[in-house]
Amino acid sequence: MMKGLRVRALTLLIGGLGLGWIPAAVLGQAPAAIQLEREDGRVEALAVASERGYAVLPLSAFRSLGWSVARSGDEVTLRVETRAEVDLTVGTPFFRWDGVVLQLADPVFRSGDEIYVPAQLVTDFFPERIPEYYDYDTATGRLRAGDPSPRGAAARAARPGRDGGEEGPEEGGTETTSTNLSAPLEVDPPPRSTYDGARVVWVDAGHGGADPGAVGHGVLEKDVALGVARRLAEILRRESSVEVRMTRDEDDFVDLWDRGLLATDAKGERPGVFISIHANSFPARSTTRGFETYFLSEARTDDERRVSANENAPLSIRGRGLDASRQSDLDFILRELRNFDHAHWSALLAQFVQDELDAFHPGPNRGVKQAPLAVLTNAIMPSVLVEVGFVTNSDEARLLARTDFQQRTAEGIAAAVLSFLERYPPGNGLGSR
Repeated sequence: MMKGLRVRALTLLIGGLGLGWIPAAVLGQAPAAIQLEREDGRVEALAVASERGYAVLPLSAFRSLGWSVARSGDEVTLRVETRAEVDLTVGTPFFRWDGVVLQLADPVFRSGDEIYVPAQLVTDFFPERIPEYYDYDTATGRLRAGDPSPRGAAARAARPGRDGGEEGPEEGGTETTSTNLSAPLEVDPPPRSTYDGARVVWVDAGHGGADPGAVGHGVLEKDVALGVARRLAEILRRESSVEVRMTRDEDDFVDLWDRGLLATDAKGERPGVFISIHANSFPARSTTRGFETYFLSEARTDDERRVSANENAPLSIRGRGLDASRQSDLDFILRELRNFDHAHWSALLAQFVQDELDAFHPGPNRGVKQAPLAVLTNAIMPSVLVEVGFVTNSDEARLLARTDFQQRTAEGIAAAVLSFLERYPPGNGLGSR
């Protein structure tokens, strides 16, 4: 009977479960108002509306920021000559920035004749993608904005006392807004397992190919993930009792839904675990750093929902649609995972990973988190997603790119996996596989 339920869960996923279950108003940084500070010191209110439970901007607001707006039906293109082109579509949070697929936490929508865009585009993505022109302070709700259009560049060059050069972000700023952190789990490890058969460890390097993942300070998430994943697989292959498989060992694109299915198929009836390696991103708070490990469940905090939105973005590359009516499908899958007891085991594995990384990682331990992460939904086994650091933090981005740090991270995750496998599965049989 349990096997039949498992097949039904996978069938529901393959049948087109989208991300419509990500709720609105998921970002703490989405403001009720934005104070726009111009280059010449003028301060004015940006036309922020609160619709559908989250902060949005009309298209006219982007014109006031120096962007041209082209609209054709439900398609909108925001453009700054030689700087950027942003393509948005009504009804979806997915968009393209110079051809790269990214995701807002909430969809663009139409109300009457007006199209509204989540304010997150301005508060998160503008500062990340064009930091020489935009800087957003989450504590004060103030957006410092230059005019990136050619007209703005000409005005700066002609301004007395200026050499026409570009100003970077202010130095010496500190993060004054606290980050949502989950309290550390207090988990008593179960007794040692007496199972002595082979176990499968599926190592999943996040993103890849056409999907770079998060980008910051010249560091690509897909490269960090692959570097750590290769080293993790190499370490675990030294263990005779472990069979190691990888989603990818090159810079290849692998569909997000396929990753868990491949792992589940390879595991068969043997016990196994699924480890997905990623790097984090928080453009609106570039001082944010640290490491955290996720297991599959409903998101509880703004931070968990933000990470879920970021990591689920690759669904759009293969045209996966959003369908709010499939909320019941996700609820079913989460219930069945609880029936298999995978949530408990995944939480334990996540805690082991956090403890190992805490022994050497210079960033703060951000704790064990939970979120509805698409890459974990088809992995019918204890599964975690490890965020090894923030590429949007300049110091941490440099650290993540270092091979010695990737090696130490792989060693820590490997130690956590082996400690976990000493206790899983319980008993002489396969137990909660």
